[in-house]
Amino acid sequence: MPFESDTGPSTNDTAAPADPDGAWRDRLVELHVLAENGDEAAAGEAQAWIASDERARRAWHEIESTCHQLRGA
Repeated sequence: MPFESDTGPSTNDTAAPADPDGAWRDRLVELHVLAENGDEAAAGEAQAWIASDERARRAWHEIESTCHQLRGA
């Protein structure tokens, strides 16, 4: 059976995007990087955000863990 590449559009109309609102996570990563590099305003914004938003708090810890893993690699 020959290999056929699938270059056409997806026919799976039920697939949901992994994160339809990923901009918030991008902002959290940005704040994390800035805060780690001494930006006090970013650190304050991040602290206030993760204090009031459970989803952001969980994501912050995931981001922090990923950064530590990458640095250790």
